Amino acid sequence: MKNSLLLLGIVGLLMQCDNGIIASDCPTPPTCGDFRAMKDEAEWVAAPTATYAGRDTVTLLIEECSQPCQQAEVEWLSINRIPTRPGTYSLRPVRWGQVPVTALSAWFYTVIGGDATGERYNLYAAAGQNNELIIRSYNPTSRELQGQLTATFVIDPDSDSPGRTRPDTVRIREASFRILVGEAF
Repeated sequence: MKNSLLLLGIVGLLMQCDNGIIASDCPTPPTCGDFRAMKDEAEWVAAPTATYAGRDTVTLLIEECSQPCQQAEVEWLSINRIPTRPGTYSLRPVRWGQVPVTALSAWFYTVIGGDATGERYNLYAAAGQNNELIIRSYNPTSRELQGQLTATFVIDPDSDSPGRTRPDTVRIREASFRILVGEAF
C-alpha cells in the first residue's frame, strides 16, 4: 500500500512538468529544473520535480538521468516539506514509513523496472555528520526555488531488496538545484 501511494505521488509530481519525451525506446526523465551533485565520487546529474506540500513548504523529488535505457534500478532522492524561506536547515533522520509526513526528512532509494522499490536508504545521523539543506532563494511569483544539499544515507536494515548489489552508504555532496515548483497533487 505504501509503495502504491508513493508511486501515485511520484506520478502526480511528474505530470506537473513538461517532460519533453523523445520518440525512442528510452524516454528522458521529466524535469522542472536542474540538479547536479557529487554522489559518492562521481558527478550525478538528475531531473528534479517539486510540488507544494503546504502553504510554505515544498516536497522535492530527484530522479537519476544517467541510467541506461533498460528495466534496471533508477536512483531517486526525496526531500520532504522543505521551507520556502531562505536559510540553512538540518535534515531529520526518519525511518522509511515516516518520511512523507516529517518536515525536512530525506531518503534515497532505487526503483526497479519503473514501479518496484529496490534498495532503501535512511539519512545517516552520526555525531559530526553534516546533513543539511540550504535554501538560497525562493520567488513566489515565478515559483523558482534555489538551494544546495549535503547528505549521507545508509542502507535501511529493513530494505527488502533481494540480493543487495549496491553500496551500504551513499554520500551526496556539493549538490545545487534550481527548480520551478508545481501545484500540489
